Formats: sequence, C-alpha cells, structure tokens
Amino acid sequence: MAGAELLILLFFVLIGPVLCALIAQARGIEWWLGALIGFASCIGLVVVCLIKPGPRTGDIPPPPAGARWVADPTRRHELRLWDGTQWTANVTDRGQSGWDPMT
Repeated sequence: MAGAELLILLFFVLIGPVLCALIAQARGIEWWLGALIGFASCIGLVVVCLIKPGPRTGDIPPPPAGARWVADPTRRHELRLWDGTQWTANVTDRGQSGWDPMT
C-alpha cells in the first residue's frame, strides 16, 4: 500500500468516528454510539481497500484444447470464446454477442 493511500485511510479512520459522534450528539444520540458506528464503517472501508483483486488476465489458465465457448474467466461477461490456443475478444451475454478485448 502506497504512503498516500495509508494517509487517506488513517484520515478516514480518525475523522470518520469524530464526525459520526458529532452528528449523533446533534441528533440527541449518545456521542459514543455515533463514534462506534463511525469507527465500524471506517474499519469496513479499510477491509475493502485491502482486499486483493481477483486473478489478472495473464494469470488465468486456459481450458482444455479445442475452440469453444467457456465461462468468461474475467467474469465481465457470461461466456468468452477460447480458440484452442488463447482467449479471444468474442463474448456473449444472454445470447447477445459482443467484443471485449482481454486487456
């Protein structure tokens, strides 16, 4: 994680609970309850930012030999055409064909 991303996350973890506490107090709710809700939501934000993305296109193993339609390994479409040696840009979703390069 880059230094700027870490600073942004720290900013949200520190400022988020304080803002939620102030909003809760202004609405007649205990300030600590607002801070707890703010802290929990900031922890969720940190977890989401730290989740590793799925496999990249180059990391996707090819299916067995032979040209055929296969479930799209990028999960952007329903099916993608495997030409027997590599993934193609030919895709289909609910019977509608399309073009989406694997870049």
